[in-house]
Amino acid sequence: MKPRFLILIAALAIVFGLTAWRIANPFRQDAFTILPEQMQPAPGFQLLDQHNRPVQLAGYVNRYRVLLAFFDGTKGLEADPLMVQLREYHSALKRDGVIVFGISTPMAGDLKEASAVWPFPILRDTNAGQPDSCSSKWGCTIPGADGTTVPGIRSALFLIRQDGLVPWDGKSPRPIDQPETAIRRILSGELR
Repeated sequence: MKPRFLILIAALAIVFGLTAWRIANPFRQDAFTILPEQMQPAPGFQLLDQHNRPVQLAGYVNRYRVLLAFFDGTKGLEADPLMVQLREYHSALKRDGVIVFGISTPMAGDLKEASAVWPFPILRDTNAGQPDSCSSKWGCTIPGADGTTVPGIRSALFLIRQDGLVPWDGKSPRPIDQPETAIRRILSGELR
């Protein structure tokens, strides 16, 4: 027998053996759900900004990366260190193609006036606490103290990739750990 014929027979035997093994050991469905970071589409929203203009997330997805910063609006923007840091780095983030939005419950009159000079949109979630509200969809609603008072919003930072995907943690998007450090990592290109 010629060596080429022997090599062909050996190759066919290997292919046949691997095929038989794969049939006997099919892929497990749960093997694909054990990813360290499950990415899903970001929940959409349309909210009013500090100038009463509607802002819709869909207008930015697939064009930019988006940083969503949820904060407690009852204390104001200056009282939240993350919001102050985002203001400081806003120009650099914008140059890197990152759009920033702040989201809170409606602010009192004097605090709302102070937000007018903020360099990025400060959005208000007037339906906070309702199941279809932006803060509920993003997992940032804090129930009112007695169940009847106005709910609050917990501080959290989310990075939506340019393709509109965000890491999920079960029922809602997963916020970024150590937001202050994450902003510097985004600017250095380390976090995309």
